[in-house]
Amino acid sequence: MDRSSREHTQHTDLVGLLDRRAALREAARRARALAGADVSLIGEIEDEGVAVLRSWAGTRNRGLHDLVIPSGLGLGGKVLATGRPCRVRNYARSRSITHHFDEPIGAEGIRAMLGVPVQRADRVLGVLYVARREHTSFGSGTVTALSEIADATAVALTVADRADRQREAEAAAERRRIAVALHDSVGAMLFTIGAQVRDLRTGYADDPALADRLGTVERRIAEAAEALRRSLAGLHDAPPDRSLSSAVAADCRAFEERTGVTSRALTLTDLPELDAPRRQILVAAVREALLNVEKHARASSVVVSLAATDGGVLAVITDDGVGWADHGEATSGASGAAGALPAGGIGLAALNDGLQRLGGTLRLIGNEDAGLTVRAWVPCP
Repeated sequence: MDRSSREHTQHTDLVGLLDRRAALREAARRARALAGADVSLIGEIEDEGVAVLRSWAGTRNRGLHDLVIPSGLGLGGKVLATGRPCRVRNYARSRSITHHFDEPIGAEGIRAMLGVPVQRADRVLGVLYVARREHTSFGSGTVTALSEIADATAVALTVADRADRQREAEAAAERRRIAVALHDSVGAMLFTIGAQVRDLRTGYADDPALADRLGTVERRIAEAAEALRRSLAGLHDAPPDRSLSSAVAADCRAFEERTGVTSRALTLTDLPELDAPRRQILVAAVREALLNVEKHARASSVVVSLAATDGGVLAVITDDGVGWADHGEATSGASGAAGALPAGGIGLAALNDGLQRLGGTLRLIGNEDAGLTVRAWVPCP
């Protein structure tokens, strides 16, 4: 792998662990430094065909901050519309773009500008610019390097989108848990109190005033119970989430709470539907790997990633500790040598057997810098 590819890979790994805003800020910073530019800007599509410049570096005023860029307008709009890089030597005099944004561009003193699409699988997610305050040209090498940063940023934004969806699913699951708990506790108490008040009212039928007051209390309890039922119905509306990514995220949170070791769960691609045995074996692989990190690795961080690859789903658990043992690399499964896993690991042996029964594989790889990587893969049904 050449230096440019290594930097691209390292950047992808970095921004994939960051939130959306941090990824955009990092892209703007790196783009400006790499291109030797005076200004860099990045905008993400926030509505159909419209991007908004949310991150920047090197600007002198706020004219370009949060600027809305419709598809087709200006240099960035041309990039959005075509999905291809666009560059001009003299922005104000260029005939290849529209001039809807000449005022804020001129206020920044920008002359030369280059924009490349931020896209993933032919879907344009935004635009990344670099600019200089002099009449000059951006060469093809700069276009290539800037496109690599844009591609890495697209990965980060895609991961952020999946993380947002995962958080929404987890929030829905928590709402359902609260709904069940309230139904079983507060709902049951209201029912019991209502029944007791009804019995009291019947027992004091010869005291009309007291019976009337108890009747009022009974109606208020019934109203409270009905209000609770409506609230619980709203909390319970979302369908139950039994996804692999949610299960792994929950295990990572539990691991971090238990050990204090930073743990991140990332879903890098859309995942195909798995049947229960395949989903359960991948969850078991993550749990076994986290348990071994807790027992042996003395790590400060763990990253668990999920991705669809090679006709199946891959779970990768990487830590930065000292490793579990002096094992080098161990492979087992459909494409590896059975029995090559470290001896004495009952949990690993059982996990490997389960993966093999489903046609899957298990690999343990010592990282060059520190720690260990566990790769568990199962084919789709």
